[in-house]
Amino acid sequence: MDGEATRARILETAGQLFAERGYADTTSKAICERAQCNMAAVNYHFGSRDGLYLSLLKEVHKHLISLDYLARLAHSAQPPRQKLEAFLDGLTASLLNSEGWHIRLWAREVLAPSPHLAGIIEAEALPKFGLISAIIGEITGIPPGDPALTRCVLSVMAPCMMLLVIHRDMNSPIQAIFEQPAEVLASHLKTYALAGLDAIVAARAAPVRSKRAR
Repeated sequence: MDGEATRARILETAGQLFAERGYADTTSKAICERAQCNMAAVNYHFGSRDGLYLSLLKEVHKHLISLDYLARLAHSAQPPRQKLEAFLDGLTASLLNSEGWHIRLWAREVLAPSPHLAGIIEAEALPKFGLISAIIGEITGIPPGDPALTRCVLSVMAPCMMLLVIHRDMNSPIQAIFEQPAEVLASHLKTYALAGLDAIVAARAAPVRSKRAR
């Protein structure tokens, strides 16, 4: 139990420091001083400073929406529209209700990438992208591999991606978004996303109907 407490303390401390200073400017010494541990403890639990940073990036993804949860949702028997609504509900709640370092760390990573960004995208983001694509493919009938499906996923995810990188304390028009209840924003995102997907489905069906009419 002492070991788990030490590991958790190192994670929390390092998360705060990396979120404050970024990957390049956060030293092992600073982490150990604030976490009240030595480098041997960091190496024991994470292998190295880089191993610790990778663990933090994985924690960020788990904090936002875990791969296990998304896989269960995508493979569930729910109607596809309900799957997408549940996904947006969960992600929006994580984005707006997060008080910790997770969102700030990810914003720093995206805006000033470390050498680990490509690896974490491959390990965490791409599998999630595939699951979200499958859900949206169910809604639209667009097959996997069709560029139109990728465009749909990007259109649905773009507002959430913006909220991931915008600084919530910065004086900007978007700041008001963080002051409203998560369910209000989620309702808007669901309405907007589903209406857009319905429009895409209708537009793709229109040429087919036109050919049949001729």
